[in-house]
Amino acid sequence: MGGIKQMQHDDIDPFLELEKTVWQALVTGDASVDDRMLDDGFLGVYDTGFSDKDSHVGQLSAGPTVAHYNLSDARLLELGEGVRLLAYKADFMRVGRDQPETMYVSSAWCKTPQGWRNIFSQDTAARPKD
Repeated sequence: MGGIKQMQHDDIDPFLELEKTVWQALVTGDASVDDRMLDDGFLGVYDTGFSDKDSHVGQLSAGPTVAHYNLSDARLLELGEGVRLLAYKADFMRVGRDQPETMYVSSAWCKTPQGWRNIFSQDTAARPKD
């Protein structure tokens, strides 16, 4: 596939920072930051089904949803001009839960006149290795 290119490690850091901004909004319960980082056409694919921007931002109406998180094992693909796919492992604890969770996330970012915006995210729960 000539159009898709794996990016160098140094290119990952700015996209990890963008992703951490979204995660930190989940920790602080800051819906305005979440709203700013997501594109109006955002699509989320989760184990509960599809989500749009309003649903993603709306989850913060009751406050923070994540107590703490760690992102690791990141990879970055260039899907086209101004479009990047960040994939990584997330270890996190939801607010009100006593067991940590791990999932793999694919998150697509698109360059807009307002800066990079998240246009797509898919979470896959990690299962124990055999």
